[in-house]
Amino acid sequence: MNRLSMFAYGFIVFCFVFCSPKHNKSSETNHSDLEGLQIKKHILPEADILNLKSYYLSDYYQDTTEWLYGYNFKLHALDCFNLRNGKATQLSFYTEGHSAVISPITGLMVCSPDSIWVVDATQSALLLDGDGELLRKVKLSSNLPSGQSVMVERNYATSTTDLYYDKVRHSLLFGIRNASTHPVSFGVREVFLSDSIPPVTYALQPSVEIPDIGNGDYANMNRPNITFTSDKILYNYPVESHVYVMDRKSGKTEIHEAYSRFCKNKADKCESKEDYTKWEKHGVVNPHFYEVGYLPARDMYIRLHVGEEEYNTSKKLNDILAGRKLYLTVFDNQFNILGESELATKRYSLLTGWCMTSDALLLYVDNPLSSENKEENFEYDELRW
Repeated sequence: MNRLSMFAYGFIVFCFVFCSPKHNKSSETNHSDLEGLQIKKHILPEADILNLKSYYLSDYYQDTTEWLYGYNFKLHALDCFNLRNGKATQLSFYTEGHSAVISPITGLMVCSPDSIWVVDATQSALLLDGDGELLRKVKLSSNLPSGQSVMVERNYATSTTDLYYDKVRHSLLFGIRNASTHPVSFGVREVFLSDSIPPVTYALQPSVEIPDIGNGDYANMNRPNITFTSDKILYNYPVESHVYVMDRKSGKTEIHEAYSRFCKNKADKCESKEDYTKWEKHGVVNPHFYEVGYLPARDMYIRLHVGEEEYNTSKKLNDILAGRKLYLTVFDNQFNILGESELATKRYSLLTGWCMTSDALLLYVDNPLSSENKEENFEYDELRW
């Protein structure tokens, strides 16, 4: 794509992004259990490295084998697992000097074992090789308009907003929050590795259920989840069940009803904007819809969510959170719901402890309420259907 075409593309995106979105309706809650759901258990052999039992930030890469990369926040390193033979290695980040990665990292995208993008605490996107040496650095907050801030995070209580590298357009995409608008609005910013090409901004459709979600009435759940495919921006709001899909080429957005039959589909407002005990309660008595993931080999989409629970002051908050019920919804490539199933309780890490592969969902087996006696091994379940 030449430079003139790139500028024209950016202008088209800007114009189309404000058009009225297409709202696709489907039957509300009459979908059934996911047919043929199979769960394969994996326990990796004991490794020489000091790995974790689960990872809140992880990514998958496939070449001649399959690789799982998880951020080891205790050691400030990437744990790298060969899923075919179970062997594990570790890439330790530099903490000083030219290739320093400032702890913690909030974004991760593995383009190859020798080309790994991370976002560190300085809100810089760092391209590292397989030895942790810096190849490229992009300050994501550079030249952001007043009132806008970077959103790249993976927080079980708040949202998941990914970093994405577009290898065709040689650009990075990430979420932005715009506090200069009323209500607070959200978007995606695309910055190009070529300094001669100006950034492109994609405005995200506000929640159809709670248009002013960014104004802070929903405690921790006041910003969207944002993920990407090669041609789409996928987003949803933790407080409600709709799925929003933007085609990056046209700028058009489709909104898909994606109701759950297991829980309520819209959160209530928090009782206070200042009292954090009320925030903690709000995060328990309301559902939380997590990010939408894509399985390219299946051409399907998935979404996890937890349902509302009773807030019991006699129980520890962490125990209440760990005991929440987890649900899986699977969509076809047109975002029709193929099925929705309740998953095992008190088995998995609910602190964003999962990763999408090309054709399956991996859930890390790590829950403090589990009654099973487990070795200190890395264990995960592989879900297919």
